[in-house]
Amino acid sequence: MSSMNIQKVNTIIFDMDGTLLKSDIYCVDAIQKAIYDVYERHHINSEIPSPQTILKEVGKPSRQFYLDILPQEYNYLIDEVQMGIRKNESEALRNGKGKLFDGTIETLRYLKSKGFNLALVSNCSSFYFNTVIEVFHLNRYIDKTQCIGDKKGLTKSKIIANLMTDLNCDIAVIVGDRFYDIEAGKENGCITIGCLYGYGDKSELKKADFLIEDISQLKNIFK
Repeated sequence: MSSMNIQKVNTIIFDMDGTLLKSDIYCVDAIQKAIYDVYERHHINSEIPSPQTILKEVGKPSRQFYLDILPQEYNYLIDEVQMGIRKNESEALRNGKGKLFDGTIETLRYLKSKGFNLALVSNCSSFYFNTVIEVFHLNRYIDKTQCIGDKKGLTKSKIIANLMTDLNCDIAVIVGDRFYDIEAGKENGCITIGCLYGYGDKSELKKADFLIEDISQLKNIFK
């Protein structure tokens, strides 16, 4: 993607987990504990997903995430597990256990100073999404936000299309760490930036127009 196209951009849309938010430091424990508690209540003797399994699935659409971390015979427990995870993650975030990647606030502040519209998207639930925004005061920098939990039938691709319409932009940049982000960006004709520091591996970001190893590198792209 040429620098000429970058110069036409006025909107940058960020994924959340693995892009701005370093969620592995609390989400693995929150998810494992919720599943353990549900299994205990239902007298189920089944293996709890490993940290590696959980992090591999982070970034998937919310419902699909639960379908993939729970054995098929326990899919009927998804809503109960989700409620437990929601409670555990909210407590962890409000108790200061979460953190943004180093340089995130400085980078967002820089991009705002350059006049960019900034937006935030996620495949997560509305409750979790809004908790993160509130805890880290992201509304100070982010102009528009939406996640797939906000409305039935949303996908990341549809959200990006909605945000581009709302922000009246013809070409946007999508910044994310999973192939879902790159794919959704491409579907909307966006420039895509893959985050190698997140939860996806390099192979799933190979179609991105740019790759960064630190969020602060966005300052070099948007000079």
